[in-house]
Amino acid sequence: MNKRFIGVIFSLFAAAMLVGCAGLKPSEPLTFTPQKFDAGKYSPKVENFQIIIDASESMDTNMHGEKKYLTAKNFVSALNQSIPDALAYNAGLRSFGHHPKQSEDTTALPYGMTRYTQSGFADGLDSIKYLGGVSPLADALVAAANDLKDASGQSTIVVVSDGISMEDAPAAAAKINAEMGDRLCVYTVQVGDSEEGKKVLGKVAKAFQCGSAYAAADLVAGDAFGKFVETAFLASGKWVDSDGDGVPDHLDKCPDTPKGVQVDADGCPVQFSLRIEFDFDSAEIRSTYHNDLPIAAQFIKNNPAVPYMLLAGHTDSIGSEAYNQKLSERRAQAVRRYLIENFGIDGKKLVTKGYGENRPVADNDTEAGRQKNRRVEIIAHSAQPE
Repeated sequence: MNKRFIGVIFSLFAAAMLVGCAGLKPSEPLTFTPQKFDAGKYSPKVENFQIIIDASESMDTNMHGEKKYLTAKNFVSALNQSIPDALAYNAGLRSFGHHPKQSEDTTALPYGMTRYTQSGFADGLDSIKYLGGVSPLADALVAAANDLKDASGQSTIVVVSDGISMEDAPAAAAKINAEMGDRLCVYTVQVGDSEEGKKVLGKVAKAFQCGSAYAAADLVAGDAFGKFVETAFLASGKWVDSDGDGVPDHLDKCPDTPKGVQVDADGCPVQFSLRIEFDFDSAEIRSTYHNDLPIAAQFIKNNPAVPYMLLAGHTDSIGSEAYNQKLSERRAQAVRRYLIENFGIDGKKLVTKGYGENRPVADNDTEAGRQKNRRVEIIAHSAQPE
């Protein structure tokens, strides 16, 4: 009788559990509203950043039907849509954990480190498709620090994770802080409500001299999310571009570029250098260098939107300064004639100028150095060269 009674009670309990579980609906992932910041009113708070997203097994669907990775991805996606790419950060996206189908490595870099663009970052985020594995946040932090340690300026890392099963991460964070000090800020954003995860991510953020720990659920509101973006990435006031080439000073590897010169992403002139030697007192191009000139012509043709190309002649320091000035002018003019006559380049696009011996790129005390200084450079200009 007792056994029968116990069996009935067990059956009723099991049925109740089934009904209860059937009534549970998977919790919806959190969503975040991207904020629009006018790049003209802000400057980068840091020069470099890397976002670390947790793609481990614990971020996949749990017993409650909650898929934390979707919340994490929504957060990172909104972050990407909010950071103005016109501010020209050096950026990357790193994942850790994940299924072997995604990567055999414990941590991977699907985007960066590179000049930040929202489209490129979004492609990197979308490439993370397979979750699984353990939670090696420590490995991801070390790898991110290695990506950033040689970068110039200040850096920020944002970790988006549930914080579960990564007890060794705080020790790794402390070691990184000892190496990078106040050059690195770290912000953690917890997805889910694990107390264990909250403690771990809090310790990670606290290990650094700059940064803080957040809960994703507290950043759902637009104003809260916007404040997070400003805190981690933005400073008030427009970034400075002293030479006016469109590349901010903190990223400009070629400061003081002359006005009107076309530049690349590093702020350096778009140019092509010809290494051409002339006979003494001659502006005739030796046949030895005829193979180099088609390459120069192709460089010009590959930049049809550039209105002017400056042909800048240079010499070594042998001879008088006055003679070398005239010689550099004749060399630039000889290259111009050759490009027009042999490749049909529009002469209106080609402007010549001689700089004599005043702009060496190598040591004039050696033959090898003097040879490098005897050159004609082709420099792209958006305005008539002066």
